[in-house]
Amino acid sequence: MQDFAIAIPSSLENMQLPSPELIAFYKNLENRTLWLEGEVNDYFLEYGRYIIQWNREDKGIPVNERQPIKLMFFSPGGDLDVNNAIIDLIEMSKTPVYGYNMGVAQSAGCFMYMACHKRFAMPNATFLLHQGSSALQGNYNEVVATVIEYQRQVEKLEEFVKKHSGIDEETLAENIGTEWFVTAQDAFELYHFVDEIITDIDMVV
Repeated sequence: MQDFAIAIPSSLENMQLPSPELIAFYKNLENRTLWLEGEVNDYFLEYGRYIIQWNREDKGIPVNERQPIKLMFFSPGGDLDVNNAIIDLIEMSKTPVYGYNMGVAQSAGCFMYMACHKRFAMPNATFLLHQGSSALQGNYNEVVATVIEYQRQVEKLEEFVKKHSGIDEETLAENIGTEWFVTAQDAFELYHFVDEIITDIDMVV
């Protein structure tokens, strides 16, 4: 039997198939679904760009007829400035933004989740609320200015939490200075920043 060699064009021989993660990302985009995984950093601003893009596409469509944007959270938190930028975009979005805690929404991840227009959580999901931390450096005046600004941001976050939950001022004051872990059930029943516990896969797809 004669062997036949298959010639691969030089333009194709170094091509690689996209990773499964990248394929999944673009499939999710078709359903307006974004997975906010890992540490909150500058990359998360890309998610903000999609929120703007989909609002642009929806301009002129009644709000109740728009396809919701789904944010799937599995994040330990991170950068406060990025957190604030995403919160502002979620709150201003006319296209509904739904948040899903898929297991972990901590610190900045929790605050961004709270900003969503409708909020879901897996039964075993957890949240973490705290005041965060900051590294200080520089001369005396620079350190003082940084402390004042950080205090302003913390106070603003506390007001945000009260606005977006059923947590009363006394409970918040007692716990926010600690590492305050909250179960999905307590977030739903006691503190009212989960609107529904996910009990069926159809609530996610």
